[in-house]
Amino acid sequence: MTDLINNARALIADDAPTVRQSLRMTLAQVGITRVDTSSSIGETRRRLRNAEYDVILCDYDFGEGMNGQELLEEIRRNGELPLSTVWFMITAEASYEKVVAVAEVGPDDYLIKPFSGSQLIDRLSVAWKKKKALQVIYDCIAQDNAQGAIEAARGLLAKPDVPYKSDLLRLLSTLLLESNQLEEARALFEEILASRLVPWAKLGLAKVYNKQGNKTKADQLLQSSIVQHSQYVDAYEELANMYMNEGRLDEAMVVFDKCLTITPNNINRLQKAGNLANMLGDSAKAKQLLSRAVNCGGNSSLLSSNTVLQLALAAKQEGDLGDAEKYLKMVQELARKDDIIQNRISAQLAAAIYSGKSDELAHIEEAMTHDDFTMELGISFIMTANLISPPCNDQETPNPSAAPYRWLAILAKRFVTTKNMSGILESTANQRPVWRQFIQQTGQEITDINNNGVQLMLKSRLEEAVALLVPEAQSTRNSRLTLSAAHASIKYLKAGIEDNPTRLSLLNTASDLISRLHGNIDESILLSLKNDLDELIAPPSVTPSPPSSLPA
Repeated sequence: MTDLINNARALIADDAPTVRQSLRMTLAQVGITRVDTSSSIGETRRRLRNAEYDVILCDYDFGEGMNGQELLEEIRRNGELPLSTVWFMITAEASYEKVVAVAEVGPDDYLIKPFSGSQLIDRLSVAWKKKKALQVIYDCIAQDNAQGAIEAARGLLAKPDVPYKSDLLRLLSTLLLESNQLEEARALFEEILASRLVPWAKLGLAKVYNKQGNKTKADQLLQSSIVQHSQYVDAYEELANMYMNEGRLDEAMVVFDKCLTITPNNINRLQKAGNLANMLGDSAKAKQLLSRAVNCGGNSSLLSSNTVLQLALAAKQEGDLGDAEKYLKMVQELARKDDIIQNRISAQLAAAIYSGKSDELAHIEEAMTHDDFTMELGISFIMTANLISPPCNDQETPNPSAAPYRWLAILAKRFVTTKNMSGILESTANQRPVWRQFIQQTGQEITDINNNGVQLMLKSRLEEAVALLVPEAQSTRNSRLTLSAAHASIKYLKAGIEDNPTRLSLLNTASDLISRLHGNIDESILLSLKNDLDELIAPPSVTPSPPSSLPA
């Protein structure tokens, strides 16, 4: 461990001073003297945000609130912990072995108290050796070079008597999945499962099927994983997310409840479950879950201003006006600390709730078609409007050019891409049947426009398809319309446009449409569109003429 000793920086996270001192002395015995300590989850977050460590020794049990495993999941997923860092969990609970056996994000190793200093050093040496062997892959991942990481993993697996084969297979299959090389990922997951049943490979295969649109197969695999491993919280979460996207909100809530019995203080799951409870009209449950998210979240970068806003809305609905005011002020404070558009919009919604004046919502209207305006913000907007707008008559006729229907129309046109997405927005407006019906009708109008455009393409009336779809996609920012408009533009360009200025203009339009699809559609579809566009932009290759025969 010479290279580790000479350069290592370590962090010891434990709430017991005697344990921190003992671990510090153990590390010093092998020359690791650059050691920081922390005594709480919040302090550990701050340390990790401000410095990089080679080794982290973290206690599992910090008393009430989050535990070390929940902290590890949080910081690994928000990118605050390099893959090259060795993370050891220190625990007095023998049951932790069952937890880590089915954890999607686990430590490099764990030690059950009591243990000797030599045990710790020996296990650290083994973990460090493995990290160094996989360093080339970690470096590529840190540089956002997924393909380089894939090639590096394949290169290591091709060596005879390959060490750390299981780790390499897990890294490679996950990289293939995340880079949307789905058929290759599926084949590798199936190959792994054919030789041994490992929970992470089964979950990975379910994710592949989910991405490929085979929801039934994904559901079956996830249900099977849960039956075989009742504590496999990541399988529960994937199932809940899938149900959410399918509009099966009540079923998603049931699954999130099971998640939270296993990991009650996971910030990400608490936020999702609390926001869902609000959408389902259960403000008491939303307040309970979201207040726990805020209490556990503290200084976590995963805690969003929209979550705090949702908590304020739930408190307001429950008549807890003091709590509501406290959380509204917290939203404003988060916006002051980090002036990004999501925080600014949350702060504007908080100001509207605080004043009780619905006309203040007009300040947000322009931002509704901004790229960073998310569906979650749209849901919060509808909930806020419902809270502070005057009562509506069930017999009233919606006026799309006047508030609040003008705002509802913008949101429905942007976010209704499927019947399921329409159902989610409609459920947010459940307390106002007129709003709910208006959202449904507006979403159907978008669906009709898209279907008409697709029919025009099928009939090879490409110029008409472009004329219909492109303006609608540009004005609404609806990802389904944008995808259809991009396809229509590419097809029309491939058909050949004689007018050069028109062709150049449409090339620019197609490029803009495709760029806006990033993160909203399957990466394989996006890559295909980009390749088509590149071929259209590239100058035609010129075949050189054969040399002429000259007379001697």
